[in-house]
Amino acid sequence: MLVPNTAGSDQPRWFDRLPAVRASPAARQSAHWIPPNTAAMVGSHDIPAGMIYLGEHLPRQGSSTDPENCLIDPRLTVGAHGDPLGQTMGYWPSYSSISPAARKSYLDWLAGSRSDPDAYIGYVFLYFYGLERRLMLEESPPDADGVVAEVCRLLQVYGGNGSFKRYAGELLSAYQLKSAQLPEKFDLEVQENSYEIPIMLKVALGMRVRSGEAIEPDLLLAYVLADPETRVRTPARRAQTLLRELFAEAVEKQHPNGVRVPAAGVRKLKVNYRACSGTFDLAIRPFGGDLPDITNRSEPIGGARRIFDDCTDRLDDYSRMLGRSEGLKPSLAAVAQLPLGLRVKNCETLAGSPLRRLQELASNDALISIQKLAELAGMDPDKIAARAKQKELSAILGAFGYAHTAAPSFSLKSAKPDELAMVFVLEREADADPEPSQHYRPMQLSIMLGMVIAFADGLLHPLEERRLFDKVDGAPGLSRDERVRLKAEIKVCAADASRVVDWTKRIGDVPGDRREDLADELVAIAAADGTLHAREVSKLDKLFRLMDLDEASLYSRLHGSVAPQTRRGDGNDDLPLVIPAGIQPPGIPVSPASPRAPATRVDISRLEAIRRETRSTSSVLADIFVDEAEPPIELQSATEEIETSNGDARFDGLERRYGWLLSQLIEQRTWTASDFERLVRGADLMPGAAKQALNDWSLDRFDELVLDGQDPVIVNASLFSEATAQSPSLTVSVEGMSA
Repeated sequence: MLVPNTAGSDQPRWFDRLPAVRASPAARQSAHWIPPNTAAMVGSHDIPAGMIYLGEHLPRQGSSTDPENCLIDPRLTVGAHGDPLGQTMGYWPSYSSISPAARKSYLDWLAGSRSDPDAYIGYVFLYFYGLERRLMLEESPPDADGVVAEVCRLLQVYGGNGSFKRYAGELLSAYQLKSAQLPEKFDLEVQENSYEIPIMLKVALGMRVRSGEAIEPDLLLAYVLADPETRVRTPARRAQTLLRELFAEAVEKQHPNGVRVPAAGVRKLKVNYRACSGTFDLAIRPFGGDLPDITNRSEPIGGARRIFDDCTDRLDDYSRMLGRSEGLKPSLAAVAQLPLGLRVKNCETLAGSPLRRLQELASNDALISIQKLAELAGMDPDKIAARAKQKELSAILGAFGYAHTAAPSFSLKSAKPDELAMVFVLEREADADPEPSQHYRPMQLSIMLGMVIAFADGLLHPLEERRLFDKVDGAPGLSRDERVRLKAEIKVCAADASRVVDWTKRIGDVPGDRREDLADELVAIAAADGTLHAREVSKLDKLFRLMDLDEASLYSRLHGSVAPQTRRGDGNDDLPLVIPAGIQPPGIPVSPASPRAPATRVDISRLEAIRRETRSTSSVLADIFVDEAEPPIELQSATEEIETSNGDARFDGLERRYGWLLSQLIEQRTWTASDFERLVRGADLMPGAAKQALNDWSLDRFDELVLDGQDPVIVNASLFSEATAQSPSLTVSVEGMSA
């Protein structure tokens, strides 16, 4: 019979619609397997690599007529044009039922390298069906190793497809069981939340139970991940290696003797391999059907899943911090969120070796700006001016056992980004930004006021520094870390004397019953270097007045500031005096400071002359510790009254005068610099200090500044709800307002 040649057309032919004439099996040419690297021709396609079933008759399991999906029947029409995208392909493709165009694209792929990663995955599956049949239905195929190698190669190329990866992995596992070629070490890489527990995972668990061995943590973790009931959250995906370490540590802690399951009463493992092609099933009985199967039991999976969930929770903060970084690259800030035992080890691979840099800074007492320190920690250096960010920086350093002197919890005010700080080592790692003890603040104030006196002569003498260090060492109630911090603060201030200026404004915080002791200590610091500078006398005189101490007591203290046993043996008991050039009081002999002999006493008449001369030449003696000049202020009369809030919930945590000031400021959005200063001074406050105090309070409460700008000063009134109930106001006089 003559048949029209329609090979050049994909259009249906009239005789394609006629009922097929089924030949008897005996009349058909049986299919045969083309071994690896054996060429075969299918129409015009030369297929050089083999590993296909080719022929007219290869029935599927349970049928004598329906062909295997993988069988390439050379009698079927192949189109002139292909279907590279597989648009005409079904879910379970069969060579006998796909379109001529699809056959063309499939044969093209077979004739090529079979390695195009962009190839339609349905053609890969159609090829895979033949490999699957060869390994599972053929008895001891001689080329089985080559077929297994081909499946592994396909996994490397097309393993990105989750479905193909799962089916190929199951095939390899099932073949190992069927051929009794179990590996010495199981590859337990599993996909999370599988539809069912992988075969080889069941086998590995069963072998442990049968032999009475413990189920090792890695195997238990693989079991948890593969179980369909397990919820795998983002931290477990982002930090798989860390999760594995935490899980193993927790399992070993809860089960010191290992996780063991008795074999008695456990059902036997039955493996039923269902072909990916859907054309056959195969029952496999590993070890003759004598292998326990624990995957239907509530334990150990229940306890293991609870450990897994707990470990995932412990990685939450790390995962969240990692998610903020570009490219999910870990930083010191991220690693600081890990459990203690994992922090240092996971810093070793961080870019720039930040932990080693911290060690160097602490070892060398080196100074570094807050901005650079934030960058080292992996934070955004442009945002470090905010108090909340500075507290976060302190917490990050504390997680590795370090701290720095500008920590906001221990400072008068938030540091500027370019402010220098010193890093020091803590006694142990801290899980949160530590807070100062009740003994720290008074001692810190005492030390800083001592620095004011020590710097009054323009330099910190080693003996003065030693005196301050001794004071820190002898202070009761301080922790080891607080002593180290105070000494570090002394060193930082020694490099920048301007840092101690603001502390004179806090002298009012010294309790009344402690002022006499502080006065003694300040005089001792002034005399510690064996000389007495006129500026030290001036500064002492000022601080005594601020503490409401009698001026005469200053000179009596100076007279007895040095113990008799340290006096010189030359009969001169005077404490050497040093007065700046050009302001020497007339008629007063000044003995130069001896570099060797320590001072012993103070000449009271000489001190009185110094005091008078100091007052008359204050402009000459002024140095970095001189107070801010206060311009005249027109205060309201004593009878003119203003209102201030009393107990207003909006200002919780503020002193009364600050609360009153803020209640006035939020009445309008902007204030000129002069109006702002007048209002602040009306509350008996300094403009700069008041602005800093209000902003510190606002950052702690709202994480935002309430005041911004210089001229005008902008008030963030939106922080305060107008609906907030107001308590009754208290009427007070401006002149009578107390601190």
